[in-house]
Amino acid sequence: MRSVRRLMVVAATILAFSVLAPSVSAASPKAFHLEKTCASDFLCTVQWSSFKAIPAGTDITYAYDSSTPTLAFPTIEVRNGSTTGVCDWDQPGPTVLAICTFGTGTGRLTQFHLVVDVTFDGTTWFWDGTYWFGNGH
Repeated sequence: MRSVRRLMVVAATILAFSVLAPSVSAASPKAFHLEKTCASDFLCTVQWSSFKAIPAGTDITYAYDSSTPTLAFPTIEVRNGSTTGVCDWDQPGPTVLAICTFGTGTGRLTQFHLVVDVTFDGTTWFWDGTYWFGNGH
C-alpha cells in the first residue's frame, strides 16, 4: 500500500511538472537595443547590441519584394544560428520609421522572438523593443 502511495505521488509530481513546463520554458520579454550603420539598402553592420548573441560586427542583410514595397525582410546570421524577420515601413509616426518583427530562428536563435521600433539619427539606425525565447509571448 505504501509503494502505491509513493507511485501516486511521483506520478502526480511528474504530471504537475509536465503541465507547468511550457510556461516555465517561455521566458519573459527583455529590453532590446541595437545600433547599426548601413553600407547600402541591403547590408547593415551592428555597432552595438544589448543582446550578447548579436554582437558588434554582425551583418544584417535585407531582401525586398517589389510587390510589397513597404516591407523589408532582414536576416541576422550569428555563429550557430540565424533569424529572418519582416520590417513594416508603413508607419504613421514622425519618429518611428518601421516596426520589425522576428519569429523563431535556427540554432542558438531557435524560439527567439524580437519586436523593435526603428529610428534613425542621420548616421546610425536604432532598434528598440523587446525579445524573448519560447513558443509564445
